Formats: sequence, C-alpha cells, structure tokens
Amino acid sequence: MSSPSLTSTAGVRPFLVGMFVDALGNGLYVPLTLLFIHEVTRLPMTTVGLGVTVAAIVGLAANPVAGVLIDRFDARRVLMATYLLRAVAFAAYPLVDGFGALIVVAALVAVGDRAYYPASGSYISALAEGALRDRLYTLMATARNVAFGLGGLLSAGVVSLAGVTGFAVVALMNAASFVLATVCLALSGRGAPAPPPRSHGGYRQVFADRPFVALVAVEQAFTLVHLILPVALPVYAVTVLGVSPALLGVLYAINTTLVAAGQLLVRRWQRHSRRTHAMALSGLIMMLACAAYAATALLPAGPARIGGLLAATLILTLGELMHTVPSWAIAAGTAPPALRGRYLAIYQQTWAIAAVMAPAGFSALLSTAPPLLWLTLAALVGLAGLVLLRLARRLPPDAVAPPQA
Repeated sequence: MSSPSLTSTAGVRPFLVGMFVDALGNGLYVPLTLLFIHEVTRLPMTTVGLGVTVAAIVGLAANPVAGVLIDRFDARRVLMATYLLRAVAFAAYPLVDGFGALIVVAALVAVGDRAYYPASGSYISALAEGALRDRLYTLMATARNVAFGLGGLLSAGVVSLAGVTGFAVVALMNAASFVLATVCLALSGRGAPAPPPRSHGGYRQVFADRPFVALVAVEQAFTLVHLILPVALPVYAVTVLGVSPALLGVLYAINTTLVAAGQLLVRRWQRHSRRTHAMALSGLIMMLACAAYAATALLPAGPARIGGLLAATLILTLGELMHTVPSWAIAAGTAPPALRGRYLAIYQQTWAIAAVMAPAGFSALLSTAPPLLWLTLAALVGLAGLVLLRLARRLPPDAVAPPQA
C-alpha cells in the first residue's frame, strides 16, 4: 500500500474556507426555500412549487455532465463554475417576474447544487490520499454543518429585522457568498493539484465496474434513510403520532448540532476500521432507528411518545455520523483518477434519485400502513450492509482499508 499523503497543502485551506462560506450562504435560504422564493419573486406558492419541481428534474442531468467536465477540465474549475452559476442565480432572483424566468433561475441553482457534490468530492480526492483524505472529508462535513446552522440563524435574524425586504437581502447575501467562495478557490490556483491524464473509457467503463455499481446500489439504500428526518418524519410525527409540528424543529436542530459536533469524534473512532465494515455497522444502527420510530407509535401520547421520537432521532443521528465519511472516502478510493469525476457523479446521483423517490414513496407507504415504511427502510439498509461485507474483497484494498496517517 502507498503511504498516505497530502497532494497539495496550499489548496486545502482556501478550499475549506470557500466551502464554509458556500455552506453559510446555503444555510441562509435552504430552511426557507419555497417561502424564500415566494417572497422574493412575489409569485403564487403553487407556481413556485411547480417551478422548483421542474428545476429539480433539470438538475438530475447535472451530475453526469459534471462528471465529464471534471475529468476533462479538473474538479477545481468545475467547482468554481458551480459557485458562479449559483451566484448569478441568486442575484437574479429579485428580478424574476414570471414562471419562465423562475424555471431558468431555479434550474441554475439546481444544476449548481447537484454538480457541486461530485466536483467537491473529486477535488478532495485530488488534494489528499489515504487516511488524510478521510480526515479532510470529516473536516468538510463538520465545517459545512456548522456553517449551515449559522446561516440559518443569520437568515432568521435578517428576515425578522427587515421583514419581506429581508428575503431580497438574503438573496444578495447568498450571491455574495458564492462569489467569495469562487475567489477563495481562484486564490488557491498555484496550490491546486494537476488534473489527471484523460481517459477514453467514459461512462461505459464506469458501469462495467460491477463492484462499483453494487456500491452505488448500496449507497442508494443509505441515502433513502438519510431522508427520514426531512421527508418522512414530518408526515409520520404529525399525522400518525399526533405530535406538535414545533417538535420537528427541535429534533432537526438536535440532529444538525450533533452531526456538526460529533463528526471528528466518530472519525477518530473509525480510523482503524475498514470503510465497508464501518458503513455496514452504520446500517445496523439505522435499522435500530427504524425500529425505534415504529415502536414510538405504541407509546402513549404525550411525554412518552415525544421521548420515543427523541431516542429514535438520536440513534438515526449516530447512524448518519458513522456512514457519511466512510461512504465518501470509499467511493473516491474506488475511482481511478482519470475517471474520478464520472465515478463520483454516478455515486452522488443516488441523492438526486432519492430526492425524487422519497416524497411519493414514503407517503404511499405511510398511507398504506405506517409500520411498512420502517420495515422497508430497515430491510433495504440491512441488505445493503450485507452486500458491503461481501464487497470488501472485491473493491480496491486502499479504498476499503486506507493506510493510516
């Protein structure tokens, strides 16, 4: 095995600063997305919802296109392009006055958001190798969660002080954050790693890699579980358990705070573990979380039921913490450098697919029989864990068990 190394120390700090600023900007509007667009554009909420849905469908194509561009031009340039796209879009939001313009601007945001993940993942893979790559992924996850939470607080303060005008201020602040993130990456130009040699294999070679395709299928199960808190829990908690919607904000705040605070601790705990085994263990914990959510319906209404939801959310948070960094690192380690952009684009596409599948799928299962949702998710993630244990022998050794720093 090769020894772990940091390919470019000069590019790390500007990247992390830019990423923090980017996440701070996202935190300004993500918690209020539909309301934010409605207030800025003054379009009806139904029009806004339809426009955002159309834009999200357009964004599905961004991942595979970004993968090609990353392999051709390098991840840093594509990452800068995702920042600039969203800077232009948010600066243009206050000018939107119709459905067509809304789709164009929202599509720019969706494309930038979707392309960001394979670009940032590929850039980290170029900056660091081995155990140091895991550490850099951990720092990114921690900083993004902290920045996202700060952005949400800042957004709430601006809107409460400036009222409706505050939404336009948030749009311009977000645009400025993406410009600043672009500047950070531009200043790191001399320290940026050289792009890998081009490959002519394309996506055909990616899909011919059967162990990687199996890894993508495994990740799809995990991404669906990650959407429990934002998608499934609001419906389940309010319509099935009859708890106050206000509790959802508390649970979400607990989850994001613990994810931000616990990432480095969990990474330290996992540093001697195989990434496949760490992910499989996270799947077992997520299964326990699904069982806890299902069991909460058996508790009496009131404090006991609220306590059950809190306990289930804490278990789910631990599972998320244990899954995130090994998942990113194993995908990057599996990908050959010349096709890393395409590999990570397909891997990250699981989130886009889950975002399309989860709302309708979760709602259908809950309306049929609430326990069916938790049983389905537990079965999927349990099967994913078993597949991971078998994949450990078929994936590149450095991807499964990185050299220790």
